[in-house]
Amino acid sequence: MNMSRFWQALGALICSVTILTGCINIPTSGPVIEGERIDGGGSEQIIRVIARPPSTGMSPGEIVAGFVQASASFENDHSVAREYLTPETAAIWNPATGTRVYEGNLALSAQGGTTTEGSTSVQLQAAEAGSISAQGRYQVSAAAREINIGFRLTQVSGEWRIASPPSGLLLSRADIDRAYRSFNVYFLDPSFSTLVPDPRMIPLDGPGVATSLMRALLTGPTDWLAPAVRTGFPDGTTLTVESVPVIDGIARIDLDPLARLTDDATRAAMSAQMVWTLGQVSTISDIEITAGGQLWQVPGASSPQPRGSWPTYDPNAMPPDTVAYLVSGTRVARLLTNGPVSVPGGAGLGEPPLSGLAITLQGDRVAGLDEKTRLWSGPMVQGEDLTEIGSGPGQSRPSFGRGEDVWALDANGVLQRTTPDGIATEVPVEGLPDRVEIDSVALSRDGTRIALVTRRGPRAILFIAVVVQREGIRIVTNPVRAESRLTEFVDVAWLQDDLLVAIASEGAAKPTLHEIDLARGTIRDLGSPDNPVRVAAAPGRSILVGTEDGRIFSPLAGTWELAANGRSPAYPGS
Repeated sequence: MNMSRFWQALGALICSVTILTGCINIPTSGPVIEGERIDGGGSEQIIRVIARPPSTGMSPGEIVAGFVQASASFENDHSVAREYLTPETAAIWNPATGTRVYEGNLALSAQGGTTTEGSTSVQLQAAEAGSISAQGRYQVSAAAREINIGFRLTQVSGEWRIASPPSGLLLSRADIDRAYRSFNVYFLDPSFSTLVPDPRMIPLDGPGVATSLMRALLTGPTDWLAPAVRTGFPDGTTLTVESVPVIDGIARIDLDPLARLTDDATRAAMSAQMVWTLGQVSTISDIEITAGGQLWQVPGASSPQPRGSWPTYDPNAMPPDTVAYLVSGTRVARLLTNGPVSVPGGAGLGEPPLSGLAITLQGDRVAGLDEKTRLWSGPMVQGEDLTEIGSGPGQSRPSFGRGEDVWALDANGVLQRTTPDGIATEVPVEGLPDRVEIDSVALSRDGTRIALVTRRGPRAILFIAVVVQREGIRIVTNPVRAESRLTEFVDVAWLQDDLLVAIASEGAAKPTLHEIDLARGTIRDLGSPDNPVRVAAAPGRSILVGTEDGRIFSPLAGTWELAANGRSPAYPGS
């Protein structure tokens, strides 16, 4: 293989290429779990790839390597990447069908010699990090999963060209971090009272971000989330013009006349979806909505609508007087600035003493486990006692989510939902892999999603599933992996609508606190005090970590500060 010709062809590409005997290795960046989390609402700037077209005399391996690298350039519908394909293939190749994401070294190896018909093949192998669906949803791949793709090449005018590329794109994690940003497309919970995020990976080197987001909103939720959410848009609603221009900070949306047929409540819900979805774009300050060219009037809303409109639909809204709770001594208490203050009722008297607290979003009920891990719940009202609602020991830590029903695993590991008056109903969990057992659960504050800490053999796996109602029965379904690095979980909590925090470990490392980005499947190590056993988190509130020795810490300027002596910290909605 001619080294000088190779570097001439590929020297300007974003990844270096090292030639080994019988294969080509393309190194990418190191682990992506470290560093600052990319905020989809921040910069929409892109670092463009300068892709080089094929040069004369490139070998089959060089052609495949060049195609993979050029695929990272989105300009003119991947026009440079198409130059590595045969003319017939270039005309039909569709990069929009989805993206497979690799990390580490990408290896290419020739598969035999050239046939009498002038064709040959090259095999590609890599570690798979995840995939992005055609809808833009990122899915984490299982640990140790591999990509194996065979490329068939033929000669066109004496030069090798690819005749059978994979459907969609093959990009490195570095390509994804460079070219995509994560944004939430907002739909509604079944009661139409709060927004629910549907994270999408949007390529920045394509249609305008506002246009891409609005198209996604009108198309509807991803297949994964669809059973759990609703939308205010009438079926078939489109844009009159297939773009959303942003002029002087105002995004102008012109819906088709069908939108004028909606009632006031539906218009409010639709407005919230549009304002919250487009309001993530840093260049947008207001959203002007018309339908068929006419002003689309929404009672109580101005035109244009500021991106801070519709706060009542905020998926991260917490009651204004929200404080943390803990167990101080044997009593459930509120954590105030002057220290813990016992709550009214039996919980505040320590009758019985509880651990593993859960508090309703309204802050009026508590659930927890006694010393024999029996489940108790009750109102935090003077003179009201706690009631045992879990039959027998062995219950898991409870979770409330949005309502007043307690979600917990019973002694046999079966997920149950128990009403305030003690009526327990099994919640079927569908779709988990074989031989997987659930260790604990944490319901999201909007009630549409649930974190499942599971175990299969020696390894713990964190899944996120959706909560749906089917024929009057709540069902948990569509579990997907939240990340692929962590191997043990001590505790998990919802930090906000698209972020989890977990006390977890990787391999033989000690458990520490990690932030898990559900949109990108990445994790960030936050450190922790020694021997953490419980985490409490809520939007806009300080994370609290309870330790084995009965102390609770919060982060402060890069260190962990003692917040209180006590156990089992919890925020409302946990």
